[in-house]
Amino acid sequence: MADILAGTYPGRTEDLTLIRTFAWWERAVSRRIAEAARPVKLSHGTLYVHTRSSAWAQELTFHEEELLASVRRVAPAVQRIRIKMGPMPPPGQAPDPVPPKTVPLPMTELPGEIARALAKIGDDRVREVVGRAACTTLGAAKEPKR
Repeated sequence: MADILAGTYPGRTEDLTLIRTFAWWERAVSRRIAEAARPVKLSHGTLYVHTRSSAWAQELTFHEEELLASVRRVAPAVQRIRIKMGPMPPPGQAPDPVPPKTVPLPMTELPGEIARALAKIGDDRVREVVGRAACTTLGAAKEPKR
């Protein structure tokens, strides 16, 4: 069952990396930068940083390599930084997660390996819950990127 859940909910290491990055940000950059820009998301090795204005985004883009080097000292999984103007969470706080819009797969479309693993779960309620989680997650993975 642990294997099913681990496969169903990948990306937990990125959550840890994002938490480290948020903790690092205000200590690693000047107070002036911390007031104008904050990390808001980490996805597939890319740290997204929002700024309060396009001028700040442009300014920080000139210092992107220095920022990346500082981030990688604390969070080596971060490979790139993308800086743009956008909404910022309060200082020292991660943004509220926005749940992805998902369209669950019908149970009949689950990959055979997952369906066979689900069949081995003896408790009907647990099997149903894990099955719904797999359908929802796999449905989200099939959604076209926006």
